[in-house]
Amino acid sequence: MTRVEGLARFALLLIVCALPAGLLGYQYGLRPALDSGAGIVEIRAYAPEYGGFSVKSVNAVVGQPVTLRFTAMDVVHGIAIGPGLGIDLGPVDPGKHREVTLTFDQPGTYTYYCTTWCSADHWRMRGVIEVRDPSNPDVFPPAQIDPVIERLIAEGIDIDARVDMNALAAGAKSAHGSGHSPAEVTSALEFSRQPSAARGEALVAEASVVIPDDLRTLDWQRTHTPGEALDALHAANPAQGHDVLADAVAYLWTRPADDVARAVYNANCAACHGEFGSADGPASLQTASDVVLFSDPAYMFTMRGDVLYAKIRRGGMGTDMPNFGTLFTPDETWALVDYLWSLTFARDRHVSDR
Repeated sequence: MTRVEGLARFALLLIVCALPAGLLGYQYGLRPALDSGAGIVEIRAYAPEYGGFSVKSVNAVVGQPVTLRFTAMDVVHGIAIGPGLGIDLGPVDPGKHREVTLTFDQPGTYTYYCTTWCSADHWRMRGVIEVRDPSNPDVFPPAQIDPVIERLIAEGIDIDARVDMNALAAGAKSAHGSGHSPAEVTSALEFSRQPSAARGEALVAEASVVIPDDLRTLDWQRTHTPGEALDALHAANPAQGHDVLADAVAYLWTRPADDVARAVYNANCAACHGEFGSADGPASLQTASDVVLFSDPAYMFTMRGDVLYAKIRRGGMGTDMPNFGTLFTPDETWALVDYLWSLTFARDRHVSDR
């Protein structure tokens, strides 16, 4: 081989090897460094088993804009940031990116997370934004104590208690005519028809059902079960049947549809619980325990709103349900709880008298 041939081969080797290495170095080394200096943070999203977000923590400064650029590296990832920011970048296709520029006016902690079921460990797709004030670098808001959860603990309520519907049903079947309360019987058995907020609204408008004043208050409804409301309505309306009173409860327990809450549910809950709360989401067979049916009135008549709130914010221990308290504000969580009741009582969709 001549010297000229050797030089040619060496040049070709440089082109074949060095050029791709240089491009990769720019893409994953130099470019992020340059971008970071300009207030841009490159965050690459991989399926959780391959590392999740490449950047797990971002530091930001009060009053200074920071741009987060999310790139999906393997599968589709949905990107949202909370709590209280209302940022949902939507799905990001593999090889594509979306970015958002944020300017914070006070110190605090925020979370960016994936809203598309990308793997069985999807819930691990989270990263943190820590915002500090350079004028008070040592001042950082402490973790907030949630008064709703603290009140439940003080009451001795087991947030993680699982309702054994089979045991309740067996007990209820033997309770007919034995003096047990309507709530104990009705909430444990299948309803002869799905309770309907629309029918309940008509009943209340016609004054066909007497509603005790305390049942109309939001605080009472959030701290009592629909079954307890059924008991109270039965005492005030002894001549009315259980199905009629259940419709009145459905009316009291539901609120006008919230499109934001619906979007939050579909992005974060429907993968397991199903779009209509029927526990038929694509991930429903991958969880450690059976997925709750929000569409099942027998189950939901046993649940308190504040317990549902606590489960959402703290997570369901031993159920594979992650905590959402770092993603949603308390008000956003309550809106989500209200949306769950609409899945049970169907305020905004037709329900037949079956």
